[in-house]
Amino acid sequence: MNHVYMDALGLSGNVDYEQEYKFDAYIQMEVSEYKKNEKLKDKMVYDTHISKDQIDYAMVFKDDDTKSTIIFDQKNSAMLILSDSDGSKTGFAMGVDPETMAEMAEEYAEENQEESDLDSYQPYKTGKKKDILGYSCDEYLIEDENIETHMWVSEELGEKVRKNMLNNQQTFGAAFYHAAYLNGMVMEYDVLDKENEERTLMEVTDINLNRSHSIGTRSYAIMTMKNQSPDEEGEDEDQEDDED
Repeated sequence: MNHVYMDALGLSGNVDYEQEYKFDAYIQMEVSEYKKNEKLKDKMVYDTHISKDQIDYAMVFKDDDTKSTIIFDQKNSAMLILSDSDGSKTGFAMGVDPETMAEMAEEYAEENQEESDLDSYQPYKTGKKKDILGYSCDEYLIEDENIETHMWVSEELGEKVRKNMLNNQQTFGAAFYHAAYLNGMVMEYDVLDKENEERTLMEVTDINLNRSHSIGTRSYAIMTMKNQSPDEEGEDEDQEDDED
């Protein structure tokens, strides 16, 4: 009966996904938000697992007692959202149009390129250097009347990341835009909002481009969102017109 209800709501059917996803690279990021008085407002740790060959990747983060996992499945053009909460393991899978994803990534890159052409958005090296996780990083500054951003960038690591991951603009064109633009990987950024004096700090706290990890989906109760074909969408519109 549950399947009948799910099918009626369009929550079952034709979204394929894998029973197990395997990854071979790992990046951990810690994002902290601070109030005007430098008091910590929020902190979140993101574990990102990446498959260099398939260009699949997963983001895992915890919020109180809930563990959430978002998987981007290139092969099946799908996105999965898995949740572990109070012993309950549920999930949701939806189809993603790869052409739409590619267009969105391209538009994002073009918009950022237009902004970067303005002098106020042009990053420049400050001359400062420091090591982060064993990688030498250069400091870049981007500043305008509203925002001041300090970024620490590793060119050495950027070459490795670009070789293995950034070639697929559909997946990583938006997520790692600054890495490509600055000819390196951003290992840390500190953003100050000049108006409210609040600050956001991102730090890469762990990275391993050869770390194996797998995520299984069998133990999750996963609902799937049907993908309507253009013909089906047209039929729905015709039915609405008839009802009017």
